[in-house]
Amino acid sequence: MRRIADFAYDHSKLIIILVVIINIIALASFFRFELDTNFLNFFTEGNPRAEEYHQLSQKYESGESITILIEGEESLLTKENMAEIFALQQQIGTIDGIAMVQGFIPPQVVINGSPVAVDADFINANHQMLADFIENEYFFTGQFLAEDGFSGVLAASLEVDANEGDVLKSLEEAAQLEGQLDVSFAGNVVIRDTLQDYLVRVLLTLPPCAIVLVLLVFYFFLRKFKFTIMALMPAGIAALWTFGTIFWSGQELNIASVISPLFIIVMGAADGLHYISHFRDNIPKYTDRRQLTRATLEMVGMPIFLTTITTMAGFASLVWTDVIPMRHMGIFVTLGIGYAGLLSLFFLPALLSRVKLPQVEKKKENNRLSRLVTAVSRQRLLITVFFTVIIVVSAVFIPRLEVVSDQLMFFKEDSEIRQTFARVEENFGGALPLTGELISDTGEEALADYDYASKVLAVERELEELNGIGSAFSVFDIVKGMNKMATGNDVYPQNPAMIQALLSQIDEGAKATWIAEGGFRIMVKTKGLGSEDVVALDDFVAENQDTIRTVTGLPVLFDEMNQIVVQSQIQSLALALALIFIMLWLILKKISAAIMGLLPVAITILAIMGMLAITGFNLNIMTATLSAIAIGVGVDYSIHLISGIYYYRRQGKNRLDSVDAALRTVSGPVLANAFGLAIGLSAFYLSPLLIHIHVASVMWVAMMVSSMAALFLIPIFYSWGGKNKE
Repeated sequence: MRRIADFAYDHSKLIIILVVIINIIALASFFRFELDTNFLNFFTEGNPRAEEYHQLSQKYESGESITILIEGEESLLTKENMAEIFALQQQIGTIDGIAMVQGFIPPQVVINGSPVAVDADFINANHQMLADFIENEYFFTGQFLAEDGFSGVLAASLEVDANEGDVLKSLEEAAQLEGQLDVSFAGNVVIRDTLQDYLVRVLLTLPPCAIVLVLLVFYFFLRKFKFTIMALMPAGIAALWTFGTIFWSGQELNIASVISPLFIIVMGAADGLHYISHFRDNIPKYTDRRQLTRATLEMVGMPIFLTTITTMAGFASLVWTDVIPMRHMGIFVTLGIGYAGLLSLFFLPALLSRVKLPQVEKKKENNRLSRLVTAVSRQRLLITVFFTVIIVVSAVFIPRLEVVSDQLMFFKEDSEIRQTFARVEENFGGALPLTGELISDTGEEALADYDYASKVLAVERELEELNGIGSAFSVFDIVKGMNKMATGNDVYPQNPAMIQALLSQIDEGAKATWIAEGGFRIMVKTKGLGSEDVVALDDFVAENQDTIRTVTGLPVLFDEMNQIVVQSQIQSLALALALIFIMLWLILKKISAAIMGLLPVAITILAIMGMLAITGFNLNIMTATLSAIAIGVGVDYSIHLISGIYYYRRQGKNRLDSVDAALRTVSGPVLANAFGLAIGLSAFYLSPLLIHIHVASVMWVAMMVSSMAALFLIPIFYSWGGKNKE
């Protein structure tokens, strides 16, 4: 460490200039800023479920669908409401990117055996007849109009290559109705658009809030504003460099990587705090800056190096996951923590060698905090009972932990988007429908096969009996419904000529979304579909593989992603623990030290899992990453304390004295960092996203348990059998 200290001191001006240049380059990268909220991009290339979904969308020329929820204080079948809804439907149909729009108002009705087009004049002149037709004869009514008639939906199907953001904006402009109807939107496009707005708010508000919170905690501990700012500088610059790395590499920010700088700012500040803390304590002891830099780095240089690589290992374990946002988070936070460690070892000493230092009083050997920590660390029975309770309670509740397959989990329960989706699902089925394919070797000719049609319709009705399934609908239901309107018979027609005549009334563009070579598309609306329901659905498809080729969709893909997340977490935890154990063993050269360094981390992981189960949180793309993160961060406290103990042993102190001396030196920075990190990440409580609130709660538990376990369990091991010198 002396060489590093001398290098930083001798080349301080060059180091500072180099950092400034890199900062300018990183700032220049922001013109490449992009956000990616496309859920389908969460999967690695070649994922069977995702590939299947893409292939079906291309085969049936079906883009995303936006559900327009219309609600009124009276029935939507009044003349005024029907006229307003019809005008809205017509306007939506003219928007660029809209392939088709459907609702409960039919495009035509049958009068005296002849089809008559429905337009504004027809509604005005024949309102009551049309209302009766919709209520009693139109086969699409149940899909688009609630039973009480006070709410309905329009389904706007987008073209495959449509600009979804522009389409949604046009829809919102068209929905500015003058009447008494309320219009809101649901669908995957709405989720992505809302997420994009929320992520921008997260970027603009959370990092500044986190910086302010961390500064307040650090100032409370350091008591000098200049030292407080400099303690946070390595982490702040590292976050900027991370943004530069992301943007210059051509990557976009996603739901996970968007908060990477926040983790870097809060977690990377630990090394800066430890260096500044020990540097401040050494100021009264050394008048020469070179000697001051050497002494400080000899004390904290190796712990900073160790904590940097172990924290990097915790995040790096996410790199091998199959979920792209988690992988990006693992890559970029690993780099960011590395940047922060590098800046703490070189830039911070260089900067402190050139700035004017504030006056610092000699630190008291036994301050109130260190005396309290030392006293508590000797209560072995109490400490053992406390952590045993944490382990037992966590072990009891962990089996109750669930994986939630809900794309709306990102949002708070009382958010407008969740409320809208809930109302749509209650009356019309989920706004994120599933898509399946019926098998047909003869193509469109199978529609004329009465036996095959009857089998398909029977399978659809069986499918609707499954938990989580609201309705199933295909072109066979359309033919059956049109036959009912034409003949009054609610059966599938047996006459091929009749079937052909009915099919001729369907627009060719609409027909292409239902019929393709070798199959027919089936749309399945969900109602409270869960992970167990997805398993039952897969079993149903397997049992009816002679009729149904597949059923997929965003809810199924989201369940797939969560399963991957859980599998990835197990792999990440095992990998992170193994990497950190090997690092501790090689550097500390003592297997006992490596084991003791991981003990607080193991307890912390159990506490995190137990807290998730107790609070009703769940495993998802964000919370599943936090255990691996907690390993890399929580082990830092163990490293600082163990390094301090060995440092004082080399000074000639006995077992108990070396532990006490290490606690006096390390407990302050450790607790300041733990509370600083937890309080800094409390900025997540200001996020509009529910999963970020989960992150803040988990990190509070992680930091408190890991810091206390390090400060109170490790001293028991290292002071066992030692005698204190009076």
